[in-house]
Amino acid sequence: MLNNKMLESKLSETKKSFLSTFIWSVVALSLSLSLVLNEGVSIAPLVLLCTFFCFAIKKDGWSFERLDYVLALSFLSYFLGMMFFVYLDGWHTRELDRPVRFLLALPALLVLLKLPYKHHYLWYGVIFGAIGAFFVALYDRWVLGLGRASGFEHPIMFGNTALLLAGLSFCAFLYFRSKGESNKLAVFAIFATFCGVFASLLSGTRGGWISLPIICLFIFWQSRDLLNKKIRIWGGGLLLVVGIVVLAVPQFGVAKRLHEAVTDIYRYQTGDLMFNSVGLRFEMWKGAVYMFQMAPVLGVGEYNSVDVKKQLASEGRIDPAILKFSHAHNEYLTALSLRGIVGLLFLMAVYLIPLKLFLHKMRRHQDNWNVKAYALAGALIPMSYMDFALTQSMFSHNIGVMFYAFTIVFFWAATRWMEIRST
Repeated sequence: MLNNKMLESKLSETKKSFLSTFIWSVVALSLSLSLVLNEGVSIAPLVLLCTFFCFAIKKDGWSFERLDYVLALSFLSYFLGMMFFVYLDGWHTRELDRPVRFLLALPALLVLLKLPYKHHYLWYGVIFGAIGAFFVALYDRWVLGLGRASGFEHPIMFGNTALLLAGLSFCAFLYFRSKGESNKLAVFAIFATFCGVFASLLSGTRGGWISLPIICLFIFWQSRDLLNKKIRIWGGGLLLVVGIVVLAVPQFGVAKRLHEAVTDIYRYQTGDLMFNSVGLRFEMWKGAVYMFQMAPVLGVGEYNSVDVKKQLASEGRIDPAILKFSHAHNEYLTALSLRGIVGLLFLMAVYLIPLKLFLHKMRRHQDNWNVKAYALAGALIPMSYMDFALTQSMFSHNIGVMFYAFTIVFFWAATRWMEIRST
């Protein structure tokens, strides 16, 4: 009888280990294909949701700690808040399509906290994701001859996501570096970092570049105990050289895009908005401020904003050229104009709560890079999105919502598992 129970226990553990390997492999695959395939980022969420239902049917228990509930509550609150605003705006349920991704991330969190994390899988995912983005960008620019690399996404979304994959790959470099100076995976990770950066540059996404100095300073400060002075000096020198080369080589288009930005600002000041992306943004931001002033608490509503903008245009307060845009190309102003101060609070909560949770794990495991590297990567996600939000409404796009909600869940679950193994 005892032998039978032991055998059943071993079989159960074997099944769990196999399922864990499969699930975390799918998560890594989803990250690696996020910019390579159309809807590649959706592979893991679909598999995780099916796995959750299988667990639910078997009535397997779930294990949550206090901070897990905090993260889950921030996602749930955001979804419920957006549902409330959809109701106020006439209950156009199609507008729940993107916010519901935050709700669907919760079953994924439950599954990943139940199945032990497999070492390195997330690092492999972001590394191959950054490298894949680079080759897609090369194909778009120098095979198809496109002016801006985009893959299957809008160029801005492609560039911002590639840049975030670069940052996550550098966290992978720090993780592998902590294992020893001769770790070959560290070299592979730093190569992926540059691939992600160059993919972003080839997309011509200027808004995301603002975050580079801030993110670099944050990462270098956090890793000052791991990277000695010589490495930091050589790293800073290499970044400077790469920056000069990127500006000097016309094929990258960076110098051209920066020149266009300066020219666009001048043209906007002279009243010329035609084909002027910076000027159009300024005009959209002005319109968003007008709408916020009309309804500062709950906003004018997404569908009502169409008529409001037409009225503003007829009064000559904004240019009619911006009527075709559904958002302000600024996440904060979009929230303020469409959902007011209350909507902005929901947005900031879904940024700041995950960020605070990851920073808490970083402080708690300051000297343990087995945990800290994952927490650092998790913190980079809301930090980067808060920067991207200055020039783009990331949550107005499917990949923007999916990548944010699920990648946070992936790295939170991995951080928790690495923390358990470190105790």
